[in-house]
Amino acid sequence: MVKSHILSGFLKFSLFALLISVLTGCPNYIPHQANFDETKNSRYYLAQSENSSGSEKINWQLFAIRALLNEGNLTQAKQLLDQIPKSLNNEQEKEKILLQGEVAVKSKQKFDISSLSLANLNEDQKIRYYKIKIELDGQKQDNNAKIHDLIELEKYGSVEQRHDAINLTWQFLSNLSEKQINKILVYANEYVLQGWIDLSYLYNSNLKTYAINEQDDADTIARLEEDKYKALKNAISEWQIQYSSHPAANYLPRDIYGSKHRLSDPSEYKKVALLLPLSGQSKIFGETIRLGYQDAAKVSSENQQQDVIYFDTNSDSIDNLVIRAKQQGAQLIVGPLLKQNVQTLLQSSPDLPVLALNKIEDINSLPSHANKICFFALSPEDEAKDAAKHIYSENKKQPLLIIPHNNLGDRVAKSFSQQWDITNPNSKGIYVQYFNSAQELSKKMNSGIGIELEGIPLTHSNTESTIQNNSVEQPKFDAIYIYASHEELTLIKSMLEMKSNKVIANADGNNNKNENKQSEIKVIPMLYASSRSNIANTTTDFRYDMDKLQLSDIPLIVKQKERYSQLPDYIKNDFSLVRLYAMGFDAWTLSNHFDTLIPYQTGIINGETGRLSVTEQCDITRTLSWIRYKNGNEVAIN
Repeated sequence: MVKSHILSGFLKFSLFALLISVLTGCPNYIPHQANFDETKNSRYYLAQSENSSGSEKINWQLFAIRALLNEGNLTQAKQLLDQIPKSLNNEQEKEKILLQGEVAVKSKQKFDISSLSLANLNEDQKIRYYKIKIELDGQKQDNNAKIHDLIELEKYGSVEQRHDAINLTWQFLSNLSEKQINKILVYANEYVLQGWIDLSYLYNSNLKTYAINEQDDADTIARLEEDKYKALKNAISEWQIQYSSHPAANYLPRDIYGSKHRLSDPSEYKKVALLLPLSGQSKIFGETIRLGYQDAAKVSSENQQQDVIYFDTNSDSIDNLVIRAKQQGAQLIVGPLLKQNVQTLLQSSPDLPVLALNKIEDINSLPSHANKICFFALSPEDEAKDAAKHIYSENKKQPLLIIPHNNLGDRVAKSFSQQWDITNPNSKGIYVQYFNSAQELSKKMNSGIGIELEGIPLTHSNTESTIQNNSVEQPKFDAIYIYASHEELTLIKSMLEMKSNKVIANADGNNNKNENKQSEIKVIPMLYASSRSNIANTTTDFRYDMDKLQLSDIPLIVKQKERYSQLPDYIKNDFSLVRLYAMGFDAWTLSNHFDTLIPYQTGIINGETGRLSVTEQCDITRTLSWIRYKNGNEVAIN
């Protein structure tokens, strides 16, 4: 009973105190303060203030002043600001000082903002504080203070606001003279500022190197502009490596390459989910492709940028990774790499378009998908088809294939045969000779057993290739395509020579002997090999032994341009990794052009993996580069 009486008395007292507080307008009572809404105009906030009183009315008035400033109505904002009473709570006082500062800078007047303590400001207020300071720095022509305040501004706000700060910083620096930049004080621990200064130096150095003179004609100016752009891209790429943690290394200022090559806004970036093995035994493959993908983005002259999300295919199921990619806003999936993962992805019928980095056995049997799916693979089947085209282009009519006796060899033979029948409709078919392993070849060679110029006919019918086992008369072969490892190729060529007079035909089918003796010698037909036989750092002896043999590989390896020389040694010394790097490089380009990839497009991209074309079912194929061994050297074939 006593407890009930006490509780009743307490409630009465509380209600009475609250009523007195409201009626007397007690300053200790502060109503809940709403947040400023950028989407509301000044009329909205003025209407709210008209329907309010006390401290709440002041809050709405402060918001109205801010809205008026956003609308450019400086006169009315000043008038309303003068009406704000002097007796304010702490939050209102901070807001009033910020508004006074914003009015001052818009009026090009001096202002002392030191009365505000940065530690007592929320994030939005800190952004406004530094924007006021930056304008005041400009009034004083204090470049040192301004660059420091711009760097501080970049630390706050949303991603878009921080990007705006980076663009403002570059706009400021790019308008300073070299003398002004040299006067900016940089202390040892000011990593971000030093990065900005170095970026300015390399930018100005580029401008000087490729300066345009009055007497330059239009062609000279165009060439200088292009050279300047390429040199600046390379220099900035090196800067990004040196300052990898710098805010501008991840988001370059939009105008850093000039108006012609203005970078797109992050909101316009295509969001791509890159599915690769980034852990486990296949980690090195995935990391190498990722490096190629990233490098392509750095050096590309295309304005299209990407926001790439990386997913490790060894960390979760493919189905879950696709769900996560979609949740994070991905617009395109690039990958996966491993064939079994591609199969799983196709079975799940993803509701995102896909650029798969491998393909299944029979693409033509795939059911139709609601979303576009393309296939980009470094497959031996594609290489065999390219070899068939190349060999036929050299006027060869009767090839012999020497291939491993396994599933891989059968696939190579089938693909070569299919393409040979398309290229040469009047063909009598190709012939195949199998070998089992390097160990078996070595044993035969040591026993004095060579390789005869003979094979088993391989006929092509619709989608299946079959071996004809019956004995038939051997045709006169004018080309041999060898699909073998480096070690196997060395043995096979030596064993072919054991059964001949060691004369290899030239590309036109003739030999170097006197034509009158043609019937007395046994000529080895022109030899062709695949990239599987090509390794880094071949010996001079090997190149002499392979004299006149032709070999296909990707352009990055065959041409060995500047990009090849810049590769890390662990990649450069392993051609299988170089090919994966090139695959990642071309995958970036393909993903940028994904929407325009349609069947039966030829030579759409001159890539690092080859000249890329699109066939049916959006299968991307490659035309490779070829070399010929001659006098111990590798000579590129056009």
